[in-house]
Amino acid sequence: MGILLFFAFTAGIVTVLSPCVLPVLPVILSGSVGNGKYRPLGIITGFLLTFTALTLSLTFFVRAFGIDPDSLRIGAAVIIILFSAVLIVPALKDRFMMTASVLLSRRSGAGKNRTGGGFTAGLFTGSSLGAVWTPCVGPIMASVITLAVSRNVDAGAFLITLVYALGTSVPLFGVMYGGRTLINRFPLLTRNLSSIQRVFGVLMLATGIALVTGLDRSFQSWLLKAAPGYGSGLTAVEDNEAVKKALEARSSDPALADIPDRNGSDPLTRTSGIWLNSDSLTLEQLKGKVVLIDFWTYSCINCLRTMPYLKLWHERYAQKGLVIVGVHTPEFVFERDVSNLRQAIADIGIEWPVVQDNDYGIWNAFSNRYWPAHYIFDREGKLVSVHYGEGAYAETEKMILGLLGENTSDISSVTIREESSSVDGNPETYLGSERGIIQVPSEKGNVFTAAKMPDKFSWLLEGRWRQEADFVIPENEGTLYLNFKAKRIFLVISADSGSPAELEIRINGKLTETDDVKNGILHPDRSRLYVLFSSEKEKSGILAVKARGSAKLHAFTFL
Repeated sequence: MGILLFFAFTAGIVTVLSPCVLPVLPVILSGSVGNGKYRPLGIITGFLLTFTALTLSLTFFVRAFGIDPDSLRIGAAVIIILFSAVLIVPALKDRFMMTASVLLSRRSGAGKNRTGGGFTAGLFTGSSLGAVWTPCVGPIMASVITLAVSRNVDAGAFLITLVYALGTSVPLFGVMYGGRTLINRFPLLTRNLSSIQRVFGVLMLATGIALVTGLDRSFQSWLLKAAPGYGSGLTAVEDNEAVKKALEARSSDPALADIPDRNGSDPLTRTSGIWLNSDSLTLEQLKGKVVLIDFWTYSCINCLRTMPYLKLWHERYAQKGLVIVGVHTPEFVFERDVSNLRQAIADIGIEWPVVQDNDYGIWNAFSNRYWPAHYIFDREGKLVSVHYGEGAYAETEKMILGLLGENTSDISSVTIREESSSVDGNPETYLGSERGIIQVPSEKGNVFTAAKMPDKFSWLLEGRWRQEADFVIPENEGTLYLNFKAKRIFLVISADSGSPAELEIRINGKLTETDDVKNGILHPDRSRLYVLFSSEKEKSGILAVKARGSAKLHAFTFL
């Protein structure tokens, strides 16, 4: 943990120069000229509290209450605009100082009239800064954000985020106090302090307007086009072997004896979701059986590829004492819908019990981190094996047979044709703002321009699109371009039955044909995983998806 904290602090220091942060620097500089010697301290305090809290909890609030992440950004921008007006207009500044003085004097007691040294005003400005501060994160903060997405935030994630913010605060504090020292040293600057405040007020106003209108993103886009390599070295400070090993150690699995968490209620009861194909079950009830717990989600291609093996084991060994329990923990919002889950169970042909784990209660009880994941318990209820991801089917079946007391040489699941992913092909690619990284951001609002085709394994948007936390959706019509290397390409789509959508799919300019795509056209009728391209041999090139209608595009997976 010490290595991660050190590099998180270092990465926080250098992030002030990242292209994602430069548009809000006028807000930082304004701390040099505001009234009150404690104003910079207020800005830093507000920044620390807001940035740490939002980084760790924004995903929860967005999903739990349907909050638009951009609404927080707009609200923070409005506060910045209001404080810029205080700096620009002398009458507003006098009124603000008088009001702050009265409020603070009441709180401090009679006869102690004081302004608070600008701390309160700085606190509001810093809180707004923390809400719009979106640095170009490296591997350390990316690991924290991943934990936040899975709602598995721990004390280590909190410490890393706080130390990262403290590192960022060092140059911010230095800039603000350095500016104040410079002003105090030169009488000419001191005599013209009011004019300097108004200048910074105008800069803050411009920043607030840019945040509201999206011009800050246009600036980022322009900077990345003009200097493609700019900013890449800033995250390199934490991209080293020491950090990689520390992250691996942090994400390593707990001892089998500690899984699942048996303190309190039975792990399989820690959900508000319903059971399908069975009445509710507990691990205690299942003692005497060999139990395989399968964490899955129905739009995950890796999960779907394990299903033939699970079906085979269920058919062969259910009568001999094997019980498979599917724990459906959704990755995307539409997977929470029980009717969608029922349809997926029917489509796949799942006959074993499945429990809906929308609130991640069972997931967290097992300290799980992956889809798919298999946990095998012996007849005494002791966890004896954990396997993450695909593969090891013969070994898993051999273990099941051994626990059942059967002949371990009778293994037939290896006869199922396995289809492996490309070693050097595309990784899973998310499209939402929460985890997706678009090569060129929008230049103005929701308007995207693809001046050239995307780089290796990258993607671009062209036309009018809205990018939400876990999906992108066209506004009337738009095209998505993806640079790929794969044999098969899948896309997770959530469809609105009341508003039909149409996707035209092309590979290197040619229309594709799959079970889902006919003559290059896909009409998504349900929320699920769709096959966009399939070939016996690996191909590379550009995938173009021209989308019309209200289909939400979530993520690509590849074989």
